[in-house]
Amino acid sequence: MLIGFRGTGKSTVGKILSEQTGLKFISTDDEIERANGKISEIVRANGWGYFRELESRAIEYIVREEIDNAVIATGGGAVMNSKNVQNLKKNGKFFLLIADKERIISRIRDSDRPSLTSECIENEAWKILNERLPTYLSTADYIIDTTNLTPKETAEKIKEIMKKLSAKNDS
Repeated sequence: MLIGFRGTGKSTVGKILSEQTGLKFISTDDEIERANGKISEIVRANGWGYFRELESRAIEYIVREEIDNAVIATGGGAVMNSKNVQNLKKNGKFFLLIADKERIISRIRDSDRPSLTSECIENEAWKILNERLPTYLSTADYIIDTTNLTPKETAEKIKEIMKKLSAKNDS
């Protein structure tokens, strides 16, 4: 499972990992959009609370139907719900992707994702990161700083960890 704030590379790295390992790539955000329309429209029409309900349902479905042999990228707020964490922990390790605030802002500045707070992007990133960081850290099995890594380099780091885990499990 790839977790972390917006702009840390979860979807991009997940797609690369999928291509390199042959595992299926699943983005919880993509699953929500496939079934319900664009996230920005969902949030605009029904609010973040409704989106979080859809997110939990998507995670329940993924865990029940598709979690085996998959790389899963969660939305940035998915792990703030302990039920989502419990569901996802059943079959995998959590890789927290982090980056410094400036890099995150540069990556998400032109995103069509709706604001989480109605504040400017800089204030929002600071506020939400500070709120979520303790949960991200307590949930993570591994932490990878993507600030100065390419998505391919990040994927390589994750593959190295997965290879070590596999070797441990085989012995």
